[in-house]
Amino acid sequence: MTTDWIAETQGRARVYAALGEPVRLAIVDMLGLGDASPGEIGAQFELPTNLVAHHLGVLQDAGLIERGRSEGDARRTYVRLRPDVVTGVLLSGSLAAPRVVFVCTHNSARSQLAAALWKRRKYRAGHVGGDGAC
Repeated sequence: MTTDWIAETQGRARVYAALGEPVRLAIVDMLGLGDASPGEIGAQFELPTNLVAHHLGVLQDAGLIERGRSEGDARRTYVRLRPDVVTGVLLSGSLAAPRVVFVCTHNSARSQLAAALWKRRKYRAGHVGGDGAC
């Protein structure tokens, strides 16, 4: 028998401890919808910057999130979930994205894809009708 399970169990315990605080769990739920800046997180939960920094530090130490610079000018920092760690962590089903962005690197099928996805979502939600145009 190996002792690899000890390290794995300690890592999982660190993740669960980080998620045991309601604000951090809500931050993870928010990041499940997409990347966010620390300022957006603070505004969403009405937290001062020092408390946002603390919560993000705990989540980063647990390996749940990673930070990256914006691709445009590299001045803004964004926070994102690490999908390899968050797999299996249940996200709240009551959240809804306030906005949706469809991105296509060559602009060949974005409009058609967006229209089809939007129409499918409206149909599943019971809102039949509308053209689904972008």
